[in-house]
Amino acid sequence: MGYLYGKTDLSYYEGSEHGDYQFCSLDDIIEQFMIVYVGDEKLITNVSRTDVQFHAYRALAELSFDTFKSVKAQQIEVPPSLTMILPKDYVNYTKLSWVDSSGIKHPLYPTKDTSNPFEIKQNSDGTYEFPSQSDLFQNASFTDGLEGWTKSSQVVRAAAVGGVTTSISVDTSVENPVVKFQAHASRGPSNGNPSFGYCTYIYQEVDATDLGAISFGATATTNATSSITITEAEAAAAGTNYGTAGTFTKPGSTVRVGLSTQPPSEEISMQNYIWQGVQYHAPTPNANPNYFDLGYVEWTQGESGLKNYEGELIDLTNITGTVYLVALSIIDHTDIDVTAYNSSLLFDTATVDDVAISNLSVKPSLTEVDPGISSTFKNYKSNTPHENQTEDYEDDTYWPQQGERYGLEPTRAQINGSYYIDNRMGKINFSSNIAGKTVILDYISDSLGTDGEMKVHKFAEDAIYKWIAHSVLSSRINIPEYIVQRAKREKFAATRQAKLRLSNIKLEEITQILRGKSKQIKH
Repeated sequence: MGYLYGKTDLSYYEGSEHGDYQFCSLDDIIEQFMIVYVGDEKLITNVSRTDVQFHAYRALAELSFDTFKSVKAQQIEVPPSLTMILPKDYVNYTKLSWVDSSGIKHPLYPTKDTSNPFEIKQNSDGTYEFPSQSDLFQNASFTDGLEGWTKSSQVVRAAAVGGVTTSISVDTSVENPVVKFQAHASRGPSNGNPSFGYCTYIYQEVDATDLGAISFGATATTNATSSITITEAEAAAAGTNYGTAGTFTKPGSTVRVGLSTQPPSEEISMQNYIWQGVQYHAPTPNANPNYFDLGYVEWTQGESGLKNYEGELIDLTNITGTVYLVALSIIDHTDIDVTAYNSSLLFDTATVDDVAISNLSVKPSLTEVDPGISSTFKNYKSNTPHENQTEDYEDDTYWPQQGERYGLEPTRAQINGSYYIDNRMGKINFSSNIAGKTVILDYISDSLGTDGEMKVHKFAEDAIYKWIAHSVLSSRINIPEYIVQRAKREKFAATRQAKLRLSNIKLEEITQILRGKSKQIKH
């Protein structure tokens, strides 16, 4: 059966896999190797597909570096930071260039005269500065309102069914300001509609990189479960706002203060309502505290006062990112059949104050002055390169040399610019004269980034087979050495043949170059 079985001209030219015929997929190569090279009366009597797959991946990666044409390119406009992030499948670079308005590439040259080291933060006497047990949390007593904190959105329902339903504010009427959570929860406009409860929150981000063990506490107040009596006269006066007269239960409130590795979100699905700042369906608003995965303290239905986390110290040693200090209020639905926002009696409240961090320890590790950016790099990118400075060499000193400049470093005899690759931060740093220019990075990948990249050119198909065969035989015991050496020679020969084929040398092009050698260069 031909390779083009079932592929029409129409499907090819209107498709997206143009030129794909010159490649074989790695999966096909593995399959064909298992059929042709493995079995009875063959050099490889038995081998697992997993082993063949591993050796095929390694062969593809190794051949990509110097045999296959696996060079990729990325183009960016250099930002003010004078940096370019290395591509995700970057292995090594082949060339960096900036492009002029005519589309012509001008080569950039690497510099070895600078770097971007880890700049250690020091005290005034020159000793190294380590993180101290300082208060890493902002405005824990809310004396500056909610500065440093982020709060959930206010829930607003239609005016016909209640209007504003939740609110978060700082109560400054008391001696010590407190955060007040309020929610007006109801059963819905009719018995057939769902009940509504609400969860509101505030949080702030904390960098846990230098933190070791931690504990915390806070002061809070909550409303206890209570009842409301609606008289016949009140029900009649309010019309459908109250529905029927009687005695109804208010749910009270719950407060949680804790630490989490994930931020609160109003976008989380309904089953994760613990974080929701919008309505959720009752009757179990307290069922899922798991979003405080590091720990929390809780006040429920009338509890108040100071509470500290009573578990073991929370270990943040292995957390290098952000943790979230969260305070939230949960107010369940009420069985009052009301929809209108017309009575303060329908609100439940909760307060939080004095969020305190205790038993804080820090990692005894060096800290960086400005993470990722040393003063060396700042000076490098702010300085005008020497080759871009205008200097008059035709003075009394240089005039006897008749403009000749002996001993000039060739890589500096250009004004294109320079760069160095900061592997610690995974970035390319450019000299200041490259700011705002278009830069192209030509780089080498290992062809293993995506499934679509794992292809082998048909010129090198046999080389892949020989690589896999030699790798399998050389990794096994009881294989005669002459067999291994034969496989090695076959691999070497097939690889050399693939290089020659892929070099794409054309006789006509070589002939044209040689003809150009006979031209006289006129000055």
